[in-house]
Amino acid sequence: MELLNHLFGSIESIAKEIDADEEFIIKHWKHYLITISKKKEIFEKLQLDNNFQTNLQELKKLLELELIDISREEKEESEIISDLEAIEHSQKVKRVHKLEQCLGCAETKYEYVYRLLHQLHSILKSQIHIVLKLQTGSKDTEKLISHLKSQLELEIKLLNKIEKIETFHNLFLALIKGEHIIRTMDEREKRLLKKMQKGISKIFSNEINEGITYEWAMTVFNVVEDKVHEGVANGMFPEYHPDIDFEFANRPEFVELVRESIQKLRKRKVSEQMINVFVHLFREWYNHERN
Repeated sequence: MELLNHLFGSIESIAKEIDADEEFIIKHWKHYLITISKKKEIFEKLQLDNNFQTNLQELKKLLELELIDISREEKEESEIISDLEAIEHSQKVKRVHKLEQCLGCAETKYEYVYRLLHQLHSILKSQIHIVLKLQTGSKDTEKLISHLKSQLELEIKLLNKIEKIETFHNLFLALIKGEHIIRTMDEREKRLLKKMQKGISKIFSNEINEGITYEWAMTVFNVVEDKVHEGVANGMFPEYHPDIDFEFANRPEFVELVRESIQKLRKRKVSEQMINVFVHLFREWYNHERN
């Protein structure tokens, strides 16, 4: 059972508790952690020399974990590089740190661990894909080696965040065993997401300054600060802190604010799928792109 593949599978598959006890799950997580120092050693000496293929084979063995499986995935070399270069490495590092600001509070701990694990899953899969391409020969060997090393740096930063979570093992077990399910988008929401992404990005880059979606986004943005002050006053937050606006934007109360805002702007009811997609896009911008 590839534990992270299971976690990021369909809602139906996650809802079925996996046939593995807690000792098995934690054992394989700890086994993965042991591989990090060994991987680091190999990455540091990885270069085109007589030991190149030997080092790659050792890396492949370290990456063959009970956490992931890419046997059903096939990727072209250009696709791997394109995926890795879609967002600059510095931006990826920034997003790891931002996750803690946005989701590190007790209210969203499961979401925080889920998002950290989702990024880890992506990193481990990328590492295996790269190693396999390097083993078969590549016209972009130096570039792939550089990406491999960048992925390790990001992986270590993620693990440093995970290490700070005192209850990580309990949260991890609950997620893997399907005892706590993080809701993901259904097919209709994914289609809506594709339609809305471009328009929302133009609103946040000031290319659009009219229309119902623009009014919706601006209404929500302008009310967040007031809601934060209300939250401090009514005890929603134990105390004021510098990242309190990020905390509010990622709480369930924010979804209600989004719903109330659109209901005031238009008479016709907006679907929950539309609300969920708007919340997702607004949070992506608010958490990662907002200056």
